[in-house]
Amino acid sequence: MSLSVVTNASELAELLNQSLATGATLRDARICLVDLRSSEAYAAGHIPGAVRGNAALLNRAEPPMGGLMPEPDAVNTLLAQIGANLGDQIIAYDGGKETAAARLVWVLDAYGYEVGSWLSGGFNDWQSQGLPVTTESIEVSPGDLVLSPIGDNVISADQLMQVLDEDSVKILDVRTPGEFAGTDVRSARGGHVPGANHIEWTSQLDEKGRLLPDEILEAQLEKAGIKRDDTVIVYCQTHQRSAVTYVALKNLGFSDVRALDGAWSNWGNRTDTPIET
Repeated sequence: MSLSVVTNASELAELLNQSLATGATLRDARICLVDLRSSEAYAAGHIPGAVRGNAALLNRAEPPMGGLMPEPDAVNTLLAQIGANLGDQIIAYDGGKETAAARLVWVLDAYGYEVGSWLSGGFNDWQSQGLPVTTESIEVSPGDLVLSPIGDNVISADQLMQVLDEDSVKILDVRTPGEFAGTDVRSARGGHVPGANHIEWTSQLDEKGRLLPDEILEAQLEKAGIKRDDTVIVYCQTHQRSAVTYVALKNLGFSDVRALDGAWSNWGNRTDTPIET
């Protein structure tokens, strides 16, 4: 049983039951289950078989810019930390209504490893369904998975400025309404990228942090004028929130989804980028 880019608690539980039924480990089953919450949260209870990953390794900062694509050393340090092997299905989760697990899926895609899955609803939803939780930690030995960046799902501010007028390029801002309007300023300048559509990322989730049904998400995108054959550029402040939207679009079948590297912390802190309010 393989999982799509978005999975849920029931699917994951079935996969784990199938994989562990013979007494084998998840590593034997080529499954790498990654908990991206804090070390304290992991120690208090996690999904059986999960190893902890350091979410800080998924980000690079060049102040005032944050959320930049991480360098290979950081990515491969994380892969060694979680014991990932070539061919593993990497399944990531966080607390739910959080962003680290989706960020990992985006980084893996950027490094050419499109075998990542995001647990919709995260640990909170898993626990609320009464599924197994353990405090037993796993001793991890480094795996053999080493990646190099490809970067076809990321776009720089300079590249984005060159395609702002292209009809096939749609820009999706998933920040709060105040950030989009420019009344909530979190960089040197407030506002949004010219022509950007606005769908706040939390409007794509239910009260438990799970992605809404496909038909609701598709209706949101259709209302914003975004079609499957478009190139969709997503951003928030540092591409944490928009990583969840990235995963949602990939799950809906959008083939060309990219993130603005550094997001608004890049665009809004430059003086040469056009801005609308």
